[in-house]
Amino acid sequence: MSMQRIPLLVVPPHLASVLSRPLRGAGALLARLLPGLRYDLQESDLTVSAEEHAALALLNSMVLFLLSGALFVVLGIVQGKPPAAALQGSWYALLIFFLVLAALLRYPRVLAGKKAELIDKHLIFALKDLLLQIGAGVTLYAALVNVANAGYGAASREFEKVARAVSTGTPTDKALERMALASTSEFLRRTTWQLIATLKAGASLQGALRSLIDDLTLDQRDRIQAYARELNLWSLLYLLFAVAVPTIGATLLVILSSFAGVGVTKGVFTLFLALSFVVQLILIGFVKTRRPLVIVS
Repeated sequence: MSMQRIPLLVVPPHLASVLSRPLRGAGALLARLLPGLRYDLQESDLTVSAEEHAALALLNSMVLFLLSGALFVVLGIVQGKPPAAALQGSWYALLIFFLVLAALLRYPRVLAGKKAELIDKHLIFALKDLLLQIGAGVTLYAALVNVANAGYGAASREFEKVARAVSTGTPTDKALERMALASTSEFLRRTTWQLIATLKAGASLQGALRSLIDDLTLDQRDRIQAYARELNLWSLLYLLFAVAVPTIGATLLVILSSFAGVGVTKGVFTLFLALSFVVQLILIGFVKTRRPLVIVS
């Protein structure tokens, strides 16, 4: 399992695999409660079972619970609070436990979605290469091998799996069917099922590939145009929090501290500016995640 790809895993991988063994029973229960976890792990290429991943999630959540609980207790003691009051921080640690557990259990789905975006990013160019080679008289298997070695990122890796399966004796349509069932990319599934139908019908692969390329190109352009329209709103919100809110808010704080008798301290003013800055960073990160990973020729 590529544990370094998953955040919040505080226990080293070699140690986590040993310490999580007593939690396999609880992990199996979680896996039964979350039947989609098994498919998310398969689609994200994480080579671990659902029970093992759930056990690792439980282990790391418990470690973070203990660390945060100890930190809250120490902070309470340092501030002079009685032990009973200091132990109230354990409720915050319990909240951290559930949040981290939920994040770790959901992260394979996030990875599967990112993998689908990376496949879609280069899929059009992979299909154009496939069309060019088939049009030049290259067999479908040889064209798949060439595309797999052509460096089209995640798309090439998917075609490599098909080429490897065909080389071991699996029929081409069956290998393509496996890829369609295992892939999280809607476009790759659509492409694969179209190729399978064309192969079974004995129709022209070139015509099917041209139609698929045209459809994918149009869809990606639509996604870019939709993102451009959406970007206008997020740009307005960013300017609001970057310019209007700090300026007007700072003016209101000064007026309140001068005339309304409200005790606006330097710390409150600094906190207000810091919150405005944090909101700006959140907006920038959100806009970045909304950007479609497409390359249109």
